[in-house]
Amino acid sequence: MYPTLFLPYSGLFFDYIESHKKHTMTVQQYHDTYEIYLQTKGERYIFLENICHAMKPGDVCIIRPFDLHYGESRTSDYYGRYVLNFPEEKLDLLLTQGERQLLFQRFHSCILHLTGEVWERTLTILQGLSACWDQSGFLAEKLQYSYVFQLLMLLKDRMPEQEEPAISGVSSDVRPEILQAIHYLNEHYRDPIDLDTIADTVHMSKYHFCRLFSKATGATFVEYLNNVRLTKVHQMLLETALSLSQIAEQTGFSSPGHLSRVFGSVYQMSPSKFRKQKHDIS
Repeated sequence: MYPTLFLPYSGLFFDYIESHKKHTMTVQQYHDTYEIYLQTKGERYIFLENICHAMKPGDVCIIRPFDLHYGESRTSDYYGRYVLNFPEEKLDLLLTQGERQLLFQRFHSCILHLTGEVWERTLTILQGLSACWDQSGFLAEKLQYSYVFQLLMLLKDRMPEQEEPAISGVSSDVRPEILQAIHYLNEHYRDPIDLDTIADTVHMSKYHFCRLFSKATGATFVEYLNNVRLTKVHQMLLETALSLSQIAEQTGFSSPGHLSRVFGSVYQMSPSKFRKQKHDIS
């Protein structure tokens, strides 16, 4: 399984590349911002919470804060893509808090497939952002976020319902039972879950489930569950003043000690030290 890396962003990040070389990320990552990935050329594979999506020109991947993802090229050695990362709160430069909250109610992690006029309008917005990207100052920041706002307004009415996760483009060799297990773990990570529980949920033997789950995700059941829980721990450490006991209780860890051991084994520091470092930076 790929190592997990937390990459924070303090403001807007915008990048476009065209690559003639295969590129596979060496870590699965997550951020404290939204990410929008737009495929313009070639083909690439995005793993969003360990579900594989084949990305082709016109495809857009929307990733919520703290959702795990990584990308790889596989057989394709040429691709072009845009990437944006931005904190939701920065839209307060243009919107009231209520307007911003209403807008982001529509957004969740998913894949969109854009064609025709909508795709052309999307590219025009990105080209506008690119043209003003090197400008600096408060008004320049407002201008840049105006393009982000235009993009969000274009995408919001094309969002699928959150109750019906969009899995078109998912690698065809992933069994429905494994997809069900992944969705179950993401919904019930707060609860005590062991291998017996998840195998019974998808009506498979433990041996068969473990073999197929590892093949589909590259992770053991325990590794995947711990990764889901740790992303929630990170979010709570950054955004709340909850104690470790409260965080452990709300993220499925049996005790603060259990949480600290798992956190330390992955990130080589304690949750308390991580929280202090981030508060010192801010």
